[in-house]
Amino acid sequence: MKNITFAILICSLLFIGCEEEPKSIYPEDFSGLNLWLGTNTTKPDSLEYNYAFKSLNSVDSIMFSVRVTGFSNAQDRTFRLKPIGGDTTAIVEGVHYKLKDYVLKANTYQDVFPVYIYRSSDFKNKSAKIVFGLKENENFKKGITERSDLKIVFRDKFSKPAHWDVDPLPYYRLSTFFGVYSDVKFQFITTIIGEAPVFKVRYTGTPVPPNEISYTRAQYYQNRCKSELIRYNQEHSQPLRDENNVLVVFP
Repeated sequence: MKNITFAILICSLLFIGCEEEPKSIYPEDFSGLNLWLGTNTTKPDSLEYNYAFKSLNSVDSIMFSVRVTGFSNAQDRTFRLKPIGGDTTAIVEGVHYKLKDYVLKANTYQDVFPVYIYRSSDFKNKSAKIVFGLKENENFKKGITERSDLKIVFRDKFSKPAHWDVDPLPYYRLSTFFGVYSDVKFQFITTIIGEAPVFKVRYTGTPVPPNEISYTRAQYYQNRCKSELIRYNQEHSQPLRDENNVLVVFP
């Protein structure tokens, strides 16, 4: 009896070993490309690019992620984006943004790439939206519908932070470090420190990222703005003035 049971076990193992390996649901030559805004795995519905909250640098970037559906490849593969919707008459390539030939490196499934954004004053009175999608080629076809587009809203609208003049303990108000608010000053600060001054400055305790900074960090930002303002005024024939023709100063 034991011999029979043993024989059955051996036959079962041989049968399992002869079974075909499960096949992929994709053809061997298929590579779809999913894409979404940002660097996280969560796909936002859209992204607002507000010039007012960006630096005065001539070129900026918005990052997007891609991931292959199907198989990787032993060769580098290029792909491009193209406008597929939105207001393409108000948002123009070469004027407001730049796309390029992107390269997904060999044997990789995922990477992050930029869409370059040019400084513009065209959206102060009205916002506009553009939608980018994959320009299919021999390397990549469109991925799943839910991850096949990048929706970007362009606008240029300032909004004075609510805690600029008043912020109860354990926080300092922003005016302590930057003085009287103006749109020009707000954007000058953004350019110098590399982020919009909408953070909260913690008076006591440990700052909680990403929206809080320490008093020491705020002082550092203040001193940088003061020194860079001196530099600006020395390098220009007229000192920096705000939208009301008032001299920009820092405490």
